[in-house]
Amino acid sequence: MALSRPQAFGEALREVRAERGLSQEEAALACNIDRAYFGQLERAKKSPTLKTVWRIADSFELQPSDLLLRTERLLSR
Repeated sequence: MALSRPQAFGEALREVRAERGLSQEEAALACNIDRAYFGQLERAKKSPTLKTVWRIADSFELQPSDLLLRTERLLSR
């Protein structure tokens, strides 16, 4: 079954977090966002604002486009 855009973004976010060996709590703290919200993003229960995408990317030392490219890759599977 194909992923929705929020699901693909959540999976991309999970991949980045796992690559860095961070828990959701550690990642949320690094991004300065609520842990519950971070979890909702990963589970596609919430969609991030542009501000949140930038905040996450900055925290993981990525470009926002890197997160979106990962999302696009997952959507194309």
